[in-house]
Amino acid sequence: MATPNIYNEKYHDRWAWSLALKGATDADIAEAFGISVRTLHRWKKEHESFAEALGPGKDVADAQVKHSLYQRAVGYDAKDIEQIIVTDPATGKQRVEKTRVITKHIAPDTMACMYWLNNRSKGEFTQRQEITLGGSVKTSPMEKLTEEELRALARMDEGQDGGE
Repeated sequence: MATPNIYNEKYHDRWAWSLALKGATDADIAEAFGISVRTLHRWKKEHESFAEALGPGKDVADAQVKHSLYQRAVGYDAKDIEQIIVTDPATGKQRVEKTRVITKHIAPDTMACMYWLNNRSKGEFTQRQEITLGGSVKTSPMEKLTEEELRALARMDEGQDGGE
């Protein structure tokens, strides 16, 4: 049965919430409904309950991703189940002979750490550099190099004496 193009509060609100909860984008939700993204955006403007249904679902999905990123940044323990399965030669049936749970430590991921710090502590861990036309380079909010200091560094790079 084709999805109706006419907005139905009970039908579309619940479905939109469940799709958003699973991480669906507006384009994904529109495709599931059989409508255009433009229609989806119009529904959000025209129907308050529809917009409100999308918000909490997306918030939960975003929170899960943030939690996963945090775990990758700091490391975590994961349980793995190992089973030894034997086959009875007479019957050919398989059975689990031994099961053990192994806990593995997943080490922190450097890229997840960098991403987290770049976004959570912008002033302290930024990778952005600002170069001004006046000759100063700003590598962090706390540090500014003057034009004179830059020239001294350039002379040092060229192997010239830094003193004048």
